[in-house]
Amino acid sequence: MLFSIIIFVLTLLVLVVIHEFGHFLLAKKFGIKVKEFGFGIPPRLWGKKIGETIYSINWLPFGGFVKLLGEEDQKEGSPSRNFARKPVFQRIVVVIAGVVMNLILAWVLFYIVIAAQNFRVITPALEPGVYIGRVEENFPAKEAGIKPGDRLLSVDGKAVSSFDEARSLIKEKESAISLQLQDSKGVREVVLTAKEVGGERLIGVVFAPFLIKEYKTPVEKIFSGITYSFDLTRLTFMGLGKTITQLISGQFGQVSQQVSGPVGIAAMSGEILQGGWQAAIPYLWFVGIISLTLAIFNIFPIPALDGGRLLFLLIEALTGKKVKSEIENLIHQVGFAILITLALLITYSDIKKFFI
Repeated sequence: MLFSIIIFVLTLLVLVVIHEFGHFLLAKKFGIKVKEFGFGIPPRLWGKKIGETIYSINWLPFGGFVKLLGEEDQKEGSPSRNFARKPVFQRIVVVIAGVVMNLILAWVLFYIVIAAQNFRVITPALEPGVYIGRVEENFPAKEAGIKPGDRLLSVDGKAVSSFDEARSLIKEKESAISLQLQDSKGVREVVLTAKEVGGERLIGVVFAPFLIKEYKTPVEKIFSGITYSFDLTRLTFMGLGKTITQLISGQFGQVSQQVSGPVGIAAMSGEILQGGWQAAIPYLWFVGIISLTLAIFNIFPIPALDGGRLLFLLIEALTGKKVKSEIENLIHQVGFAILITLALLITYSDIKKFFI
């Protein structure tokens, strides 16, 4: 257990450092002074000044930050080192650099995971179900256009929720079978007749409890880390839409069970690491998921996040006028307070789950 906690803390440290290093690197490139590079949220636990920058560890382990000269006071210090005095394009690049670093990390980790599994990988589904894991050659399913990744909804109008149920419904039918399938394009109906092999009636598919994606061509393999990230991003937005719907309809209990914070993520990390060295690839996949999630939610136009800062910069770029620093700082402070409150509530929910 202690080993799992140490690995998770180190993982979190790496993710935060990589994100903030993006801001740090681009700020340095444009000559902006970095006042502090912090892990966690203040108050400060420990800090050391190296050169002109303080490197700190803070009490609340929720993310990290890079404090730039001029972020809070546009007249602070030398104009040539002041973030607020730099051209708006440079400021936009500095703000989005952290998100880009998290994306690159996710792409690299997913590529390693996919390549290690012979370019076949699990794609999480929004809901559990019966999926087509593989389609065999020279069988009715292949001829009918059934593809790996399709979700089987029903057989002859009867909804299926397990492999055994799907197999029994298919095997007992001697005439044409109607299958209702779902993919990214929607729901479709496929009619076919099972093939008799060794006394069994088969359509030529292997079922799976989750989506399995296979990358076949050289181009698909080269860009597999990026395209897999895109698939997960689309799934994330679908899940977010479902969560918002549940919140609007007052299903707060379901939302609390589905959403996890640092404590819940640490628990999942521990479960994965129980597999020893064999858990290396699943754990890299798990870290890739976290890195991608950090990138997605950091770019949302929420005050105090990178996306919130980006929104003000885009307003400036389009109108040619800066939003008053006092107003922007106040909005970010309110947003920060709300985010900390949400983080604490989610942490409470995570801890509560251990006692249920």
